[in-house]
Amino acid sequence: MSGAAHLLGRLIMSVPLEGGPSLGERVEQFGGTWGAVTGAESLTVHARVPADDAPVVAGWMLDALTRPALSDAALGREQRNVTREPAAAEADPAAPLADALQAAFLAAVFPGHPLGAAVDGTPGGAGRIALGPLLQVHQRALATVPLALACDGNVREAALRSRMSPLAMARAGGVRPRRSPHAPAGRPVPPDPAWLDGPCQLLAGAPAPTATDPRRDAFVLLGHVLGAGPASQMHRRLRAEHGLAPVFRAWARAYSDAGVWCFLAGTDGADGPAVVRTLRAELARLAQHGPAPADLDAAVRQARTELLRTAENGYAAVVASHHCVTGAVWSPEAERARLARVTAADVAGAAAAVAEGLRVVVRPDGRARDE
Repeated sequence: MSGAAHLLGRLIMSVPLEGGPSLGERVEQFGGTWGAVTGAESLTVHARVPADDAPVVAGWMLDALTRPALSDAALGREQRNVTREPAAAEADPAAPLADALQAAFLAAVFPGHPLGAAVDGTPGGAGRIALGPLLQVHQRALATVPLALACDGNVREAALRSRMSPLAMARAGGVRPRRSPHAPAGRPVPPDPAWLDGPCQLLAGAPAPTATDPRRDAFVLLGHVLGAGPASQMHRRLRAEHGLAPVFRAWARAYSDAGVWCFLAGTDGADGPAVVRTLRAELARLAQHGPAPADLDAAVRQARTELLRTAENGYAAVVASHHCVTGAVWSPEAERARLARVTAADVAGAAAAVAEGLRVVVRPDGRARDE
């Protein structure tokens, strides 16, 4: 049921807990902040609170995750919110347009694969999920996938464990989902899409290695080599030389049985083909020659800085979600050590793989036209 996890994430934060307010209300009463993030393979509930309150809040989080008081009334309320999200995002000038674009791109790169389904579901589909089937999805998840609790800060592990329910203890670090047998690879590359009049956003990319594949680090660095910083060749070609795409970025994401490398750019429909040609030319150049030593060194440093930001801003959430997908404890130090071992030839191989499997999706940027 596409969108079920997204609904569960919203409900877990908003339904009353036993004996009083919801998890979201309780965290705010403790002066904290909270949220729930639905990823392609994980649902992460997170909170930031004073260290003295962390064990109590962790207990509430685990109770909300494992024993939510779901009801038809609460489900109907969140379904109304979910169905209104696309219209609200379209009306909000600050909302990212890339969400719908990324969903269309993943559907093109992973046809028939679970990663190609929208995490949030379709508005109509999410609105038709009934309480009974949603409860079954929740119970099946608790019975078949691992549960992880991670904490960053001056909190004793024993204090956290004392707040964990027997169910949470039983599921922590439990059985991992079996890998999908149909990881996508080797599909023909479709032609570029028909370009639109006026402002648009394009997302170009290709399948990439899995989260446990050591080759994925080269794809991470390829994203930085072709990034938006003024030190990159893409910046010089797209902005300084030709003015084709004032805003763009590149990145890689890895999942349990697949991965994806992405290049997102905002441009004009008339310039779109030139942006894609420039990207293909840079990928071909890197595939043949690899990055220059200075470019590779800059990419490694940028990736390390990104790791530091991740560790500072969301370390516990990253550790929990990473453990549920890979079974390993995420460590920025280990990530930095792997990045240092990536060679120019490794990045050249990543560029060749992306060039071979490149797909392009385009969507109109209506707000840019309005402005």
